Amino acid sequence: MSRGGYVSSRAVIYGRVEEDAVVYGPSRIGRNTFIDRWVQVGYPSREKLLKIADSEFSTLDNMSDGATIGDKCIVRSFSIIYEKVRIGDNVELGHGVLIRSNSTVGSRSRIGSFTQLDGEVHIGEEVIIQSMVYLPHLTEVGDKVFIGPNVVVTNDKYPIGRLQGVKIGRNVIVGANSTILAGVSIGDDSVIGAGSIVTHDVPSSTVVVGAPAKPYISRWEYEEKKKQIGSYRQ
Repeated sequence: MSRGGYVSSRAVIYGRVEEDAVVYGPSRIGRNTFIDRWVQVGYPSREKLLKIADSEFSTLDNMSDGATIGDKCIVRSFSIIYEKVRIGDNVELGHGVLIRSNSTVGSRSRIGSFTQLDGEVHIGEEVIIQSMVYLPHLTEVGDKVFIGPNVVVTNDKYPIGRLQGVKIGRNVIVGANSTILAGVSIGDDSVIGAGSIVTHDVPSSTVVVGAPAKPYISRWEYEEKKKQIGSYRQ
């Protein structure tokens, strides 16, 4: 173990954990998974931290229930993965990603730098979330969703009040800088235009734009327009 790093004796490590990374509790790191420097895995929940008066590694380690990270994942520097998080295979995290307790990330998903899953958040498979996205407690994201940079999802219509999660269906596209208000459901195959403010449910296969967002065209029309201008995806 190098200076500054810590790996719990209870952890099961099949992949590679770089120097200065910290792995708490009975965390499991899958085969061919890379944990970069200054990453923390299995960090104890807020409820547990409130019960201690210091932050010694041994204390945090004993408190942690660990996290599970699948095979062939990449977790880049300064990311923090709390306890009871489950991450599937072939998942890639950018720098400084925060994932709170009880969240799940499906296989083959990518989460961009400085994105926050700030509470119990469930992400499907083959999801692309770009940088600096904020997803609060109770957010659900379906398979094959694309979320552009700086998207903000909320979970409280009248702060501080009753929390209501947002549900984003399968194969949805959410454009950059959009805001989705608490309690909204976005149907499968829908598109949220960049900069939109979504205040009401969005029907399946519908493109909405504006503030507040309103129906614009169908997903089929959107795809036809995309064919006309061409597209490139890295």
